[in-house]
Amino acid sequence: MEQVLQLVKDYWPVVVCIIVVILLAQWVVRSLIRIISLAAIIGVVLVLFFQFTPDEVIQMGRQAVVATQEVVDKTITPVLNSELKDADVTFQPDGTYEVRTSSIRIVGKKGETKATVYYKDDKWEVDIGQLGQVFQDRLGKAEQQEKTM
Repeated sequence: MEQVLQLVKDYWPVVVCIIVVILLAQWVVRSLIRIISLAAIIGVVLVLFFQFTPDEVIQMGRQAVVATQEVVDKTITPVLNSELKDADVTFQPDGTYEVRTSSIRIVGKKGETKATVYYKDDKWEVDIGQLGQVFQDRLGKAEQQEKTM
C-alpha cells in the first residue's frame, strides 16, 4: 500500500491527467448515448403513435437532408458565388492559400479537400466541393496567374 501511495505522490500530475481523460471520455460516451437514445425514442414515437412505417421515418430523414441542401443552394451559394468573383487569392510558400472577400475568408492547403471558412467571429471546416464551382474556378485561375508571374 505504501508503494502505491509513494507512486501517486511521485507521479501526481500523471494521475490527475489520467483522471481528467477518464472523466472526459465518460462525458463523451454519455452524450453520444443520449443523442442515440433521443433519436431512437423519436423514431419509436413516430412508428407507434403516429402510425408511420420505419421506411417512412427513414424517408422523412432523407427529405430533411434534401430540403436543407436546397436551402443552401438557393440562399448561401448565390451569395458566396457573387463574393468570390471579386476575391483576392494569396498563396504561401508552404502550400496554403487564402481567399479573401469583403466578408468571408477561406483558408486551405493545395491538394487537400478541406478548407476553413471564416465569417465574422465564426469558423467552419468545409469540404471544398461544398463551396461550389465558382470557388474552384477562382482558385484555379489565381493559381495559374501565380505560376505565370
